[in-house]
Amino acid sequence: MTARRRVLLVMATLGAAAVALSAAAQALHYPSKPLKLIVPYPPGAATDNITRAFGLELSKVMGQPVVVENRPGGGSSVGIMAAKGQPADGYTLLVRAEGFYSAKLATPALAYEFSDFEILAPLALSSYAFIVAADRGWKKLDDLKSARREIDMGSLDLGVGVYSMLAARMSRELGIRSRTIPFKGGSEGLTALLGGQIDAYFTTIGTTQTVKDNPKVRILATTGLPGSNNFLPGVKTFQELGLPRMVFSSSYSLNVRSDTPAAIKEQLARAVQQANASEAMQSARRQHYLEPYTGSLEEYRRDQARVLKEFEAAAAEDGKAVK
Repeated sequence: MTARRRVLLVMATLGAAAVALSAAAQALHYPSKPLKLIVPYPPGAATDNITRAFGLELSKVMGQPVVVENRPGGGSSVGIMAAKGQPADGYTLLVRAEGFYSAKLATPALAYEFSDFEILAPLALSSYAFIVAADRGWKKLDDLKSARREIDMGSLDLGVGVYSMLAARMSRELGIRSRTIPFKGGSEGLTALLGGQIDAYFTTIGTTQTVKDNPKVRILATTGLPGSNNFLPGVKTFQELGLPRMVFSSSYSLNVRSDTPAAIKEQLARAVQQANASEAMQSARRQHYLEPYTGSLEEYRRDQARVLKEFEAAAAEDGKAVK
């Protein structure tokens, strides 16, 4: 080995050691300032509600204020990019739902990759209710087959997402024709349904609570598993009605930049687990009509990998339809 190569090797070793010492020092003093939770959805949404409850509990565990910052827009890409643009030091966390996948699939040029973030914990789950305008005369799912036109279904997606995927899947299962009508927010879609501007709508169980007793609306099914519907008694699941492929729940999870130092991620993971298991979080989930995730973190990560494949398949199918 030449003298120059030995010098370079020594310098590289010293550099790596300096980086390791710096990361260790950061972890030793972590957290030394407030943390930020970025929510890519507007205030008042289910994701925002459960995040604020979680932020209060995480603040107690970490001994630092936890600030919730809403960054809606672009199918959640605005918030995701805001989180990615912050240092990977454990002080900025991202709360994500399925928009994390659909935004990227709709716009591949977005400057983030799925691997840029690591899941620390699932916060909550929400299944969906399928609701229709009562004046259409549809009292059960099979009644939709009598429609001699496309059924207008509200959607909150940019491209392929939860709403459009569920609408397309149900349409195939029932053998009906439908088209998705985009809206900016859940309340806007409900207003359109109540006003008779659209025929049907998939919406979260929590949002459905605001209209479940309205005579202008009829709830035909939910996307949860049989026995999981604790908030809409008497309403059957799609699976119970003979459509097993319509089982689906959105999930909200806490994420950190993947390149955050391992020691900080370990501290965060322990704190997050403690905050997430608190009585206050259990109460918050019930209050906002959300379910807990009962499996392990590894099981959740595998579930999310499966959800991504579902979105990729739906995007590919949508691309074929366009062609």
